[in-house]
Amino acid sequence: MNAATLLDAWERGAAQAPLRRALTLLSAGWPEASPEELAGLTMGQRDGRLLTLREALFGPRFEAVAACPQCGEKLELAFSAQEIRVPAAELAESHCVEIDGHQVRFVPPASADLLDVAETAAGSGQRERLLGRCVQSVSRQGGSVEIAALPETVRQGVMEAMAQADPQADVQVALDCPACLHRWSMAFDILAYLWGEIEDWAARLLLDVHTLASAYGWSERDILAMSSRRRRFYLDRVGG
Repeated sequence: MNAATLLDAWERGAAQAPLRRALTLLSAGWPEASPEELAGLTMGQRDGRLLTLREALFGPRFEAVAACPQCGEKLELAFSAQEIRVPAAELAESHCVEIDGHQVRFVPPASADLLDVAETAAGSGQRERLLGRCVQSVSRQGGSVEIAALPETVRQGVMEAMAQADPQADVQVALDCPACLHRWSMAFDILAYLWGEIEDWAARLLLDVHTLASAYGWSERDILAMSSRRRRFYLDRVGG
């Protein structure tokens, strides 16, 4: 991905909700894939690709800061992409779970499912809409059961099973506080992390474009077409 492509994705994504923003980034990173194909990826598969995209753009090392919920101590943490990547072989397409005598077959939610839910339902209706899109069949004692007839315990159990079936979508980083020895887990959102980096990168790049355009009269297109090494060379000359 070149600078112009990523900058265009940043500009479009800035006005989008996170679900749409993720698809914008995936479209920029995998232009050969159709929008339907990308929207059909499970959330874990989506996040796996975002992790790959982040490695290609900024490298495999992650750094973050967390506060201990017990004593408030600030922790600096670092980890690699490999440490939070779930092997693709573990992501099955369809799953079956038994809850209170009900056999439920389902697929993990994809971006298309969550977008549909967000745009067509509200409140408690969102969970029902999601179950309706992701549950393929329900049976009990050999007979078919309608989703609307499922007990609350089964509905909740299916939602939990969906999360467990797509582990890349729920990455937890284990933390230990050196001050009070408290242990806990912190959810890691690759989309939020990557988008923050892209925003910082875009701000720096546009400032570089402004500097070079002002100094040499070059167009934005010409400046973006340069390699980062060549841009830096000219910026150093301007600064000198």
